[in-house]
Amino acid sequence: MEPDVRFTEVDGSRVAYATVGDGPLLVFGATFVSHVELEWREPLARAFYEQLAQTHRVVRYDRLGVGLSDRDVEVEPSAKLEARTLAAVIEAQDAGPASVFATSCASIALATLAVERPELVERGVFFGGYVKRHDIPEAARRSLVEFVRSNWALAGRMFAGLKHPGADRDAVDRFARYLRASADPEVAARYLELDLFADLTDLLPRVEIPALVVHRRGDRVCSIARGRELAALLPNARFVPLSGEAHISWLEDTRELRRALAGFLGEPVPETADDSPLSYRETEVLRLVAEGLSNREIAGSLVLSEHTVHRHVANILRKLGQSTRAAAAAQAARAGIV
Repeated sequence: MEPDVRFTEVDGSRVAYATVGDGPLLVFGATFVSHVELEWREPLARAFYEQLAQTHRVVRYDRLGVGLSDRDVEVEPSAKLEARTLAAVIEAQDAGPASVFATSCASIALATLAVERPELVERGVFFGGYVKRHDIPEAARRSLVEFVRSNWALAGRMFAGLKHPGADRDAVDRFARYLRASADPEVAARYLELDLFADLTDLLPRVEIPALVVHRRGDRVCSIARGRELAALLPNARFVPLSGEAHISWLEDTRELRRALAGFLGEPVPETADDSPLSYRETEVLRLVAEGLSNREIAGSLVLSEHTVHRHVANILRKLGQSTRAAAAAQAARAGIV
């Protein structure tokens, strides 16, 4: 399964979007800075989107000036621009209203579009979102923006560590490289300024679509208190706390998130084994085994030694009572472990 990358026009410039799967439209709002092609190379991200693509047409896109979208443009970020971009991506699908999955700052685009053009949005998922970042002093927010502008490499490492707590040095370096490849420092700084200073207080009560607000309890980028505030302002929202710390949807154990999504989107809720014998790391390794990755490839993806991956696979086979990787992956899929 490979995504189909295409372009649509916003304000006379090209915005890149990638689609995979078939079915009802599920659009992922663009995050801080992104790159639809490079993100797909991350095995955990690919596995997450491919699972959703079994029942939906999954669409991801890059903000104007970011990723595969036109980069040689003068970008002046605003909530209106965010909404126009999301609208253009939805309309390019020619598939009716969309369900929109908004991670963190993508809440700006979702909330604005749901109020201004509700005919384009059927329902919305707010993951790790917020009303405003009043939890960060204004001076600190301005310092963060200038930090990105003046030292994008070091700022990228800081963001990587916050978004994926527990990641080792190699993983942090890789994510920081991804951020730098996704946007120039000036563009990243301008979008960060929008994201940190946006205030959805007056907008959210006017969002009438059904909404699901999900937030990981240990999120260090945006605390779960911010998610509760957001849910309280939405007229038709359900709030679901999730275990974990990562600010990125496809990191850590995604089973709780997938169950919440399925129920909200009207799909059969996948069975999961709450009493799984596998640890979180073993489950993560098994997900990549099921994707067909070798031990070496899994080691590179999770930034582990190949010896450590070999040990995890041996433990997985022993705990599941299977003799082959394929049999273990099949049993885990039937049991809802992965």
